[in-house]
Amino acid sequence: MAIVETENLTKYYGKSRGILEVTLSIQEGEFFGFIGPNGAGKSTTIRTLMSLLHPSSGRAEIFGLDCRTQGPRIRKQVGYLPAEANYYDDMRVGAFFEYAMRFYPGSSRERLDMLCERLDVDRTKRIGALSTGNKKKLAVVQALLHEPRLLILDEPTTG
Repeated sequence: MAIVETENLTKYYGKSRGILEVTLSIQEGEFFGFIGPNGAGKSTTIRTLMSLLHPSSGRAEIFGLDCRTQGPRIRKQVGYLPAEANYYDDMRVGAFFEYAMRFYPGSSRERLDMLCERLDVDRTKRIGALSTGNKKKLAVVQALLHEPRLLILDEPTTG
């Protein structure tokens, strides 16, 4: 069964093309990656799959759910690591995770503790005091917090 499927997925920003007729089928257990130059549409495709953008035409489904109309149901099952995450610099890491846990049914304190320990995340620091790499760790923990069925990682090696 395909867990991610698109057909002729197209996104325009005004007259500029973001993606054009992307068709793909990713089966359960497969690893899949987009490779291409800046501006090729990799992040646009991912953000469309995550229901953060609506396509101009075509279709996209994750777990058989329509990405255009079923975004909240999809996001409950997907761990998403954005290319760039925005944080409140004055917020402490621990408070950020408390906030994040409210959005992810299935997340637990035990899972949070395990992820923070494995990734050496200090929950007492203010987010603004963290390096770019340590901020990336926050995004990784958040993406894994609810034990998702699928991970979608946008530029996971930057930072």
